[in-house]
Amino acid sequence: MFFLFPFLLTSCCEDEEVVVEYWTHADGKRGVLEERLIEEFEKENPTIDVIRTEFSSSELLYRVPSSIEAGEGPVLFNLPSEEISDLLRGGYLDTIPSGLIDQEAYIPDAFNAVTYENHVYGIPLEYTNWCLYVNKSVLDEASLSLPESWEDVASIAAELTEYSDNLLERRVFDFRYPYYLSFFVPMVEQLGGSLIGPDGSYIWNTEAWEKALSFMSQWGPLGNNYGSPTLKNARSLFNEEGIVMCLSGLYQEARMQDINPEFYESGSWCVLPFPVFDDAVSDVSASSYLHFFLVNADRSDKERMAGWKLAAFFAEHADEYLDEVGLVMPLDTVIKGEGVRNKPFGEVFISDLERSHPVYSGEYASEIQKLIGDAVESVMLQGVEPEKAVAALRASVSYLFV
Repeated sequence: MFFLFPFLLTSCCEDEEVVVEYWTHADGKRGVLEERLIEEFEKENPTIDVIRTEFSSSELLYRVPSSIEAGEGPVLFNLPSEEISDLLRGGYLDTIPSGLIDQEAYIPDAFNAVTYENHVYGIPLEYTNWCLYVNKSVLDEASLSLPESWEDVASIAAELTEYSDNLLERRVFDFRYPYYLSFFVPMVEQLGGSLIGPDGSYIWNTEAWEKALSFMSQWGPLGNNYGSPTLKNARSLFNEEGIVMCLSGLYQEARMQDINPEFYESGSWCVLPFPVFDDAVSDVSASSYLHFFLVNADRSDKERMAGWKLAAFFAEHADEYLDEVGLVMPLDTVIKGEGVRNKPFGEVFISDLERSHPVYSGEYASEIQKLIGDAVESVMLQGVEPEKAVAALRASVSYLFV
């Protein structure tokens, strides 16, 4: 089958015109690269017409499942690890054709989030972990040290946050709402809790969850008013020098270089490891996650074959994704190569991966993330006591598995 697959793709796609509608999340640098790659792909495959559509990351998360579950949607799309489980278990995704890619070329466990009942349903687009971007020139001007802990981050926020008529005017740092599985669960784990305990129970060690929620409560508008889930994401503001610190991946560097080249070249920013609490019992960094190319199982044979062919074509250009976009495909040659390490602060991301573990991507992952978000936002925006928020969260998550 490995040798037959290219022939089968050719025979299915050369005879008739086929349109591949491809949905993805917005990324200016990646958009430029992929539009160029699509031109090359269409020249090599003249009967395949690719229509690439971008959405914001948050919009893509609800547009894809809702459209596919309605029997519509694109041929090819991408989603992060924690947003795939429902589509996977619901039978909405197509399996990778045998021999399409060499899975042995990827790092161990690269396909875990898209493997179900011994079948694989996706090709990795990117492998990501978040570290702390810092505009160090702002800290230098205020004679403040670089932060190591969450308490340090809060202390810097206390010094530099600006208000106008008691309203938050300039934030210093804010979290990556609504990706709570990636950043908040590791904060809980630092304090000794976990999503799933050794006894199989959910929201394990409620004291740790309560403590992490208390920190978020104090961070929010009803506490010290340093930030809020309702405000513009900090990652985009960092490129404009509108915030002092943010959490983001290696890809942030390419976006900064594109949007604000003067700041990128200034030497006034740096990347630090994901912070830990002063009294942490476990040195855990932000959870790593992957985005995958996925194909809609409800499309015709010709469309699905063409979609997979395009996804495999993208995957053949891992070096360009790294060099031009800062996206790391989880291939052994990429992870162990010098390309990542030659990026500014690339070693910080590689080192933090050793403190990281994959984001939860199992059953009900998307729903669990929303429930954790409800708990965090209830203490930040509604003044709910952390103990009550944890009790409600634990009951809601446990109910999913009844």
